[in-house]
Parts: sequence; structure tokens; C-alpha cells
Amino acid sequence: MTVDTGLVSSRLLELQTIDQRIRETREQVESFDATIAAVDEPVRRLADEVEVTSNRVRELRLEERRLRLAAEGKRERVQRLEERLNMVRTIREEAAVQAELGLVRRALDQEELDVVSLLDQIGRFEDRLEIQREGLEEAQSAVGPRKSEILAEQEGARAQLASLETERELCATGLDQRYLMVYDNLARGGRRDAVAPMTADGACGSCFSLIPLQVQNEIRTSAPLVRCEACGVIVTAPMEAPEDASPETAIGG
Repeated sequence: MTVDTGLVSSRLLELQTIDQRIRETREQVESFDATIAAVDEPVRRLADEVEVTSNRVRELRLEERRLRLAAEGKRERVQRLEERLNMVRTIREEAAVQAELGLVRRALDQEELDVVSLLDQIGRFEDRLEIQREGLEEAQSAVGPRKSEILAEQEGARAQLASLETERELCATGLDQRYLMVYDNLARGGRRDAVAPMTADGACGSCFSLIPLQVQNEIRTSAPLVRCEACGVIVTAPMEAPEDASPETAIGG
């Protein structure tokens, strides 16, 4: 079977170029996450402060409710003891009721003081919470436009990445699966270059090790898939620029 070595070489190199662009674009997409996180840091910090203060206010409110219920229970107990005091028949019984009544009243007084203290704390924390929420809203307003801009740039990079991946599929479709499998295994291995054209003087285009003359002839004529013995990349036929092309055009093409 006759193989167009030039076509295979150009297609492999084109695939490698696309893969390099895919890696760069994917890194760009991922880099936006760190940028967004840095821009969003002041908002996140203020949101954490708001959450901490909100939780503290809720805790104090629950404690206030518990103390109010406890105080209400003691008021009812005081009322029952006072009613009982009016019904005692002996001095000893009266003394016992008075002693218990005194204890309950002192406990009630303390709980009422605790409620007042809690209300003062709640007021201070609610004032702090209001200030924090205002600061959070200001930070969100300040950060919002920049964050939206970064998200739009990230979405644009994602769209470019999707376009490149489609382009790669089309490019890979025209390649013999044997060549594609070898190329993909090399590319997945993490090497910078999986394929490189042989230089005009017969060296590997990646590591520049000289290739034996017989292998050079095979690469130029009949063997589109030869691995460099020194670095392992696929060495393709030399890429010849059109005669009328400038050096810059030949490199870019």
C-alpha cells in the first residue's frame, strides 16, 4: 500500500498544534477560577462575618426565650407559694413556705436581670450585623462588574476550547488509527512534543539526534511513522515550505 507520507506528516503536526492550543486554552479556563476567587475574597470574608454574627444573634435570641420561659415558670410558682402562704396553719409551715418563696424570688430576679443583659447583647450584635450587611452589599456592588467580566472571559475561553476539541476530532478523523494510537499514547505521556519533523540535515526535530541514513530515506519516502531512538517522538517527513513563501510564512504555516 502506498502511503502519502507528506499528508500523514502534516496531519500529525496539525493535530499536535491543535492539542497544544487545547492544553493552553484549558489552562486558561482553569486559571479564571483562581482569579474569580481572588476577586471574590473580600465578599466571601464579609459574608462569613455576617453568617457568624447572624448565628450569634440567633443563639442569643434562643437563650433569651429560654430565660423568659423559665422566668414565667417562676412567676407562676411565686404566685402559688403566695397563695399557699395565706393558707398555712403553723409557724413552722409558714417559715418553710417563706424560705422557698425567697429562693424562687431571688432566682426570678436573677433571670430577669439575665434577660435584660441578653437584650443589651442582642441589640449590640444586631447593630453590628446591620453594619456588616451594609458592608457586604457595598462589596458585592463593587466586585460584581469585575466578576461578571471575568466570568464572561471564562465562558469565551470555554467556547474556544469546545471549538478546538471539535477541530481536533475532525483532524483526527482523517488519520490512520495506527498512527493516531501511537500519537495519543505519546501525548498522554506528558511529553512536550509527540511528533516532530525531521530536519533538512536528517536529525530529529525534537532532540536533534542524527537519524541513520537508511531511516532518513524511509521517512522521506515510505515510512510516515518512525520513532526517534534517542527521545521517542514520532519523526515525520521534513515540512517543505512553498518556494515563494517568506521565512515567516513558512514558520507560521
